[in-house]
Amino acid sequence: MRIAVIGAGVVGVASAYMLAKAGHAVTLIDAEAEPGRGASAGNAAQLSWAYGDAMASPSLLKHLPGIVAGHDPAFRVRFRLDPDFMIWGLRFLANMPDRRWWSNTSAILQLADESRRELAALLAEAPLSFDYRVAGKLHLYPDAASFSRAGPLVERKRLLGLDQRLLSRAQAEEVEPVLKSYQGEIAGAVHTPGDALGDAAAFCRELTGFAVARYGVERLFGAKVAGFERYKDRLSAVKFADRDALGVDAAVVTAGPLIRTLAAALPEAACVQPVRGYSLTVEWRDGAPRVSLTDVKRKLAFAAIGVRLRVAGLADIERPDAGFDTDRFAVLRDMANSVLPGYFTAQAGEARWSGERPMTPSSQPIIAPSRGIPGLYVNGGHGMLGWTLAMGSARRLLNILSSMT
Repeated sequence: MRIAVIGAGVVGVASAYMLAKAGHAVTLIDAEAEPGRGASAGNAAQLSWAYGDAMASPSLLKHLPGIVAGHDPAFRVRFRLDPDFMIWGLRFLANMPDRRWWSNTSAILQLADESRRELAALLAEAPLSFDYRVAGKLHLYPDAASFSRAGPLVERKRLLGLDQRLLSRAQAEEVEPVLKSYQGEIAGAVHTPGDALGDAAAFCRELTGFAVARYGVERLFGAKVAGFERYKDRLSAVKFADRDALGVDAAVVTAGPLIRTLAAALPEAACVQPVRGYSLTVEWRDGAPRVSLTDVKRKLAFAAIGVRLRVAGLADIERPDAGFDTDRFAVLRDMANSVLPGYFTAQAGEARWSGERPMTPSSQPIIAPSRGIPGLYVNGGHGMLGWTLAMGSARRLLNILSSMT
């Protein structure tokens, strides 16, 4: 079968690899000049096998008035008179009660475990170089109340077979000695020793090269998809703005927030809203953390990626294509410097990033045939967990496509 995969971020590249390995003739398409230029270019780098918590949660509901009032620097919501946005927002609110939140979180954790196993199988097959390592992760809780609330969640996850441990600050400092000089409040920590990390953009480049060489994937970069053609009411070709159409038997849209540009053919686009995040990557220096850290109060994620140190954070729900906001980036840098002074001051060679993470109201991605055109599929809406869920999502997509043909 001739299949076009539209979008060459982690989800798209993983999907192209999985489909090609199964014997399909795959063309990987992206508007950028190379893979991994979107959210994959600056994400938090953490492969969070045990942290698939849905964003819409009872905890977020409790803090929602402060977020709406602008009192939480980690979040920003800009309301729009847009029917799709308003419906999405109402559905997001409906997913906040504990029962719905845990159902969503459990489903995401199952997909994360599938991803972990698929990535292990891939790395056994392909010699990919993307600074991958099992670094473990520490979630840092600022006060006794928040740390106490973490205990029941750890027990829930243990019942799912996940390895998480409650640590005192002293025990957390034994795992990561940098915490002895950490300037943020730490009442306790949750340690997940099996969580990993890796450079998602490098993964995209490496896996694309491997899929081309081993399985004959064709690349079509610098090409902007403009729509689709049908024959007898079934998908027959992908249309472009500046080149001839590409004849296909099926197509998969994995194009992150750009899924909304194809809304005329893709009703699932209405279920996705962009959540903008920011990151700053600097040179790793002695004394910086090697274990991944998540500061629960400030919603900051720290990861040592090879010889680099990255901090990522912020969640801005606003209009699509809002672009890089220097004031919001300054908030990220200031918060990072407040807890790890000296590491994130302005320096030559630093990499600043901002991008949109497409998210559904439940935080569960859409992996399904599109309701718009027979032969069109969706693998998107992963929010902040695209890197974690990419390989498992690709496997599920392959299973669905195989069952449809």
